[in-house]
Amino acid sequence: MKYLYFILILISLSTVTTSCRKFVELDPPDDRLTGSTVYATNETATSVLNGLYIRISETDNVINSYATIYLSMAADELKNYYINALSQYTLLYQNNVNSNMEFYWSTSYTLIYNCNVAIEGIENSNKLNAQLKQQLLGEAKFMRALCYYYLVNTYGKVPLLTSADYRIYSLAKRAEVSEVYAQITNDLLDAQAKLSKDYLNGDALTPYPVASAERVRPTYWAATALLARIYLYSKQWEKAETAASLVISNTGLFALVPASSVFLKNSRESIFQLQAVSQSNYATFDARSFVLTNSIGTSSNPASISPQLEQAFETNDQRKANWTGVATISGVNYRFPYKYKANTAALAASKPEYLTLLRLAEQYLIRAEARAQQNNIDGAQSDINAIRARAGLGNTAANTPSGLLDAVMKERQVELFCEQGHRWFDLKRTGRIDDVMKVITPTKGGVWESYKQLLPIPAFEIGLDKFLDQNSGYN
Repeated sequence: MKYLYFILILISLSTVTTSCRKFVELDPPDDRLTGSTVYATNETATSVLNGLYIRISETDNVINSYATIYLSMAADELKNYYINALSQYTLLYQNNVNSNMEFYWSTSYTLIYNCNVAIEGIENSNKLNAQLKQQLLGEAKFMRALCYYYLVNTYGKVPLLTSADYRIYSLAKRAEVSEVYAQITNDLLDAQAKLSKDYLNGDALTPYPVASAERVRPTYWAATALLARIYLYSKQWEKAETAASLVISNTGLFALVPASSVFLKNSRESIFQLQAVSQSNYATFDARSFVLTNSIGTSSNPASISPQLEQAFETNDQRKANWTGVATISGVNYRFPYKYKANTAALAASKPEYLTLLRLAEQYLIRAEARAQQNNIDGAQSDINAIRARAGLGNTAANTPSGLLDAVMKERQVELFCEQGHRWFDLKRTGRIDDVMKVITPTKGGVWESYKQLLPIPAFEIGLDKFLDQNSGYN
């Protein structure tokens, strides 16, 4: 939040690099534009949102990498070998020294402020194409909801800021979790009503042909998919089922694809992706951080898959075969997450990968869980079996509501591992975190206490805001 004074410059007035031209397709606003003029034309207003997606794609932030890397380390998915003054696990809970988790917080609120500025600027403009205005508002509200989803599930109560007035950011109190969820839901419902059902080009108006659609702008389907997740987390089972069913039933756009193709650019399983715009020798931060070659225990390649995750895969599970790899380093075999393989420029060019934030498999698992909670045995089995069939496995043997819920959690563990903190959030929302972490935490060099399911508010942020208090259990 210490950078909020400069956000308009960063997102509205910045120059987009050559590597981003394909997605943007429009010239960015000239750097002489002001906040009052950037929303005066269709082109410059659209460039604000395009610039936001580019910034998310090319920098470490809560959406791009931090939720995946740090929450996977917090949970039982990764075994960390990176050694410094304090173990990385301990650093998750040392709010006074952990610059990485402070960055998790600050990047989230930076992105939220970006969205708030865009929402107010677009709403106040009377010069934009009416259809474009609705689309851009929907995109900004969707992205704001996505950021708050990560914040509330990581920290619990958080400041709920929906204004572009930066002065209130240093005077904000933490809102109740229920209030944050209400805001997320309202944003997504509004986004759902405003967003196109087609995937749109860089001008945010022209639809792509379905067969070649770049799935890198939020759509009605992305808002619906995220709503399904929010309803599930809120235990609104019928609404979760209904929202997930809307996405699953759109077979013209979405389908489960072979495991080897799930995370590729424009995969039909993807609902919303981030385009890879890095000019470095990798396509995604996931590939850079997880793919092991000659070393482990460095800041760039700190971890391998934990024994607990490796043992969770059934024999012949194609997810293990396609989404994990093995590297032999100093005579020791290390299994690593391999969903994203393009950790070199050559791989990124030959088989492009986009970071997938929402995908169809999750919608099947959301619906399976919601159906099990409503005692719909056949429906839950059908959804679980669809995921298992793609993995090369037979039908589930579960045939009771409790058994099916256990089966869903098992499938989520091996289907969604090392993707944006799913496992950590699942353990918390289902009340399983204490049982799992009291066994796992000693292997990480710590002692589990229940309060640790919420990470500490960064001390730096508390120092900036006299109304911001700390989560229970932390100094």
